[in-house]
Order: sequence, then C-alpha cells, then structure tokens
Amino acid sequence: MMDLIQEQETEAMMMDLASQEKTDLVNLQMILATSSMNHEYTRKAYEKTRSFARRQELEVKMANLKNMYFAARNRLAVNHPDRVEAIERELSFQKQAVLSEHGLH
Repeated sequence: MMDLIQEQETEAMMMDLASQEKTDLVNLQMILATSSMNHEYTRKAYEKTRSFARRQELEVKMANLKNMYFAARNRLAVNHPDRVEAIERELSFQKQAVLSEHGLH
C-alpha cells in the first residue's frame, strides 16, 4: 500500500509539471513516455497476478497512468499539435522494442 501512495505522489508531481504555464515539449514527452511504459508494465503485472487485492491496486494504478497520459497528450495537442502524431508513433515503436527485448510483448 505504501508503494501505491509513493507512486501516486510521483504521478501527482508529474502532473504538476504538465499543468505549469510554461510546460515545454520535453516535459510532456517525458510524461507521455513514462506513463505509457508504466501502464504497459502494470498491465503485464495485472495479467500475471491472481490476488484480487493486488488486481484492484493495479487497476487504480492503470487508471491513474491513463489519466496522466491523456492529460499530457491534451496539453501537447494544444501547445504542440504538430508533434502529437510523431511522438505517439515513436512511443509505440519504443514500447514494442523494449517489451520485445525483455520478452514481455
């Protein structure tokens, strides 16, 4: 449970970065990449666990990561609309490469 609280604090801090007036492209890309990869790892953990309590924790974490991703994506679409598609394409490629390399995809 303590890990979940720490993760939520980290996620809140990252969302804080995204909500600042002068958030730049690099911060938004970092938030997108981090939340996307963490969501994927969490989904894999969810698929492997049989514990009902653990699955509930992972569902909350996945929902938080999804919300963080789309908040950053929406801000990116406003501040850098020309970059959204390219960034998401790169994220998809990176995710496939990393997960395949570790036998998780």
